[in-house]
Amino acid sequence: MQNDLLQLALRRRSVRTYGSSKIQEETIREILKVALTAPSSFGHNPVEFVVVRDKARIEQIGSCKRMGGSQINGADTVVIVMVRTKDKRDAEFWIEDGAIASTYLLLAAEQYDIGACWVHIRNRQGQVKTSDEEIRALVGVPDGYTILNLVALGEKAEVKQAHKEDDIDFSKVHTEKY
Repeated sequence: MQNDLLQLALRRRSVRTYGSSKIQEETIREILKVALTAPSSFGHNPVEFVVVRDKARIEQIGSCKRMGGSQINGADTVVIVMVRTKDKRDAEFWIEDGAIASTYLLLAAEQYDIGACWVHIRNRQGQVKTSDEEIRALVGVPDGYTILNLVALGEKAEVKQAHKEDDIDFSKVHTEKY
């Protein structure tokens, strides 16, 4: 049985070193189309994205995370994943909604052979305030939204072996009870 999604998931690995090639705008748009189809709690679709392509701004965003933010440096594009949290109905599952959309984004990037890396922002410290507060101020995100993570995108400048189907550990799957 051919399982294209499994093959895509096996190939997807975090990339933290990027080449100098630019990602075409059309490719970014196609990746975002996939992310925008991600399911959300109660179908509220509270996830939104800010796409950043300016190199200086990308470095500024990276510095908004005291530790671990520099891994976005060198990326062609950084997608800020944020979720509307001003409404109680959206705030309850905001982390899950943002994480699902981010996963779709990562898989879509791999489909186009674009290197990608998730960078955690929630509950992380910036230089003065939280990473969320500093990034929101830097890119003009209005109140009522919370940033969950960043996804760095760029030409793969490192080669990582794909996972193998033999690596899948079915001992972690339990039927009917543990």
